[in-house]
Amino acid sequence: MSEIIKENDPLVFDKVSECLSGGGVVIYPTETLYGIGCLAFNREACGRIVRIKRRSGEKGFIVLVDEEMLERHFHISEELLRRYSRSRKPLTLILHPKSSFPREVSGGRDSVAVRISTSSFVSRILSRTREPITSTSANISGMDNSNRFADIRRNFPSGIDVMVDSGTLPPSTGSSIVNLTTAEPKIIRQGDLSVSEIEKILHG
Repeated sequence: MSEIIKENDPLVFDKVSECLSGGGVVIYPTETLYGIGCLAFNREACGRIVRIKRRSGEKGFIVLVDEEMLERHFHISEELLRRYSRSRKPLTLILHPKSSFPREVSGGRDSVAVRISTSSFVSRILSRTREPITSTSANISGMDNSNRFADIRRNFPSGIDVMVDSGTLPPSTGSSIVNLTTAEPKIIRQGDLSVSEIEKILHG
């Protein structure tokens, strides 16, 4: 049975970081929706998430990073890295990685979807783990997303080690996603950002 802890609990960051570092799987709030997370380089934990969500292993996961992790693990120009890290917008980039991520994360492709999280909660977790974490939406594959913790808890009665209760999150359609491994940037999903906002981040 999952351990449930409130986001404002003084022990929440200890509990979540210890769980992740021990190979566990957590559900936690992000700047968009609730995400299912594990350390992104832990293949066994990533495999657990695939099974928990009952999804195809070909889809891959988004990983959340801070600026230093993005530069360390991914190919990105200094200019774009500067604009992107300063934008504080929910934009996911598909990039070629420098590091070898599990197949469950890449979906078997030579690219990985990655985002600098603007969530203060996620930032504090990353400062403790010092590794990227996965952020696939907290739903069963094929079902709608929900921003209500009550729905998340009902949908995942087992399989999750720690669940962080942040109540009902602000409405969101998820992060926008742009593929930067193609000849020209390609918007895969518009999400919460407009095309003009995306263009400003990419081109200044």
